[in-house]
Amino acid sequence: MNSHVRHLVDPALFGPRHSSRRHALAIAGGGAVLAACQVPGMPAAPASTGQTGTKPAGTPGVEIRVQTVTQADMGGWITEALSQDIDARKAKQPNVTVKVETFGAWTNTYLPEMEKVWASGTPGDLVWYPPRHRSHLIWGSRRNLVRDLTGDLRALKYDLGQFSKASIDQNSDGGKLFFLPFVSEPVCPVIAINRGAAQGAGLSMPTDDWTFDDLAEWGQKAASRGLFGYFRADSGVDAFTSSPYLRQWGVEPVDPTGRKATFVDTRDAFVKALTYRVNMVTTWKASPPVSPSPDYVNLFGREQKLLAMDGWPVRIGWLPKQFKGLDIDFVLTPTVRKGDRRRSLLNEHVFGVTRASKNPEESLAVLTWLAGKEMAVQGVTQGFKGPNSRPDAWADPRILDRAPIYKRIRSLMETVEPDYLVGNFRGEEFDAATNWGAAERGEIAPAAMADQIQQRAQEVLDRQPTA
Repeated sequence: MNSHVRHLVDPALFGPRHSSRRHALAIAGGGAVLAACQVPGMPAAPASTGQTGTKPAGTPGVEIRVQTVTQADMGGWITEALSQDIDARKAKQPNVTVKVETFGAWTNTYLPEMEKVWASGTPGDLVWYPPRHRSHLIWGSRRNLVRDLTGDLRALKYDLGQFSKASIDQNSDGGKLFFLPFVSEPVCPVIAINRGAAQGAGLSMPTDDWTFDDLAEWGQKAASRGLFGYFRADSGVDAFTSSPYLRQWGVEPVDPTGRKATFVDTRDAFVKALTYRVNMVTTWKASPPVSPSPDYVNLFGREQKLLAMDGWPVRIGWLPKQFKGLDIDFVLTPTVRKGDRRRSLLNEHVFGVTRASKNPEESLAVLTWLAGKEMAVQGVTQGFKGPNSRPDAWADPRILDRAPIYKRIRSLMETVEPDYLVGNFRGEEFDAATNWGAAERGEIAPAAMADQIQQRAQEVLDRQPTA
């Protein structure tokens, strides 16, 4: 957690540590919102898999259980990396078997299933979490489920300078580090473009210096040709997935304490941001109808009726891998005005070592393997996942040469802005409250939607902290 935030959040507010079923279900209830961050169309991993190193004679074997979700960039890549023996893990841990256990596609299944695992007394050794506004800290550390890694890493002389400061801050609480990053990236920093379909329609290619007005004009030209020019896609309709978009307009969801919703502090800008998204669907017909929710991956890749869509970095490797016959290009997301500073927010997927692990030393070694440079580079170049918060991975020529767009995202990552704080750690509930899908569906005007979101968001922030 950022240093200025540590002083603003009073630990006494959080009450006794416990792991009640009721508390876990309250957290898990936000899974439907977090599912917006699940990458649609991504293949899944097998439900469970193991890989064993070559054990020296007489060496007792140790099994390390890694618990995560089935997505290709999580359980899928770890399974594949074990099979390929990325970074010679077997030789480094010859007596260790790594077993991947998956619990559904996203948090709506993962969190309730993990609660059953905790309640049964059979947790694994490493657990995954997608941080949302520091919610992983209340889930893992303040419930006493994961270990403080600070002393163990110091004893290993493990260099935390391998990671960006923003990442280490985001995974720390009270000066203690509880998680290491597996994926670290700016939220939806690119637009994927079907170059062949766009050129076939007689359209010019978007460029990094485009504004939102440029994109709207381009999208309307596509609409006149019977195509959809653009869809928000991965950037969603809530304050997390659309945070760089909102910040680009000058809108911040909460104040630094994480206790006051601030959408209406810049109300005019917020209404303009919502109006733009609504107009793309309803007025300009540049985006597909949102009711029912469009299958934008198929519209883009198979039907080729959608020319461009917002995307997570994982799309850079995955879309060309899935749609091998397409000429796909990527540009940075637009700005409001030409030359504006490009805004961002740090998205991560992290793993921690459980306090229940009977083999914490071996578990920590597996964790540092997961967070290693080679796991990041190979995961990106093989099209499985986004990169890590390691500058050495972001600078690796194997990534930069394979996908030049990473050269431009790299500068954004070097100054990436932190996730905003939800002070009572009800991050998933906050995301649910900030959903403006009703405006895109034409059910409510953008101005009224802005006021409604402010009210709903503040109602969440006024609730007692989770404990």
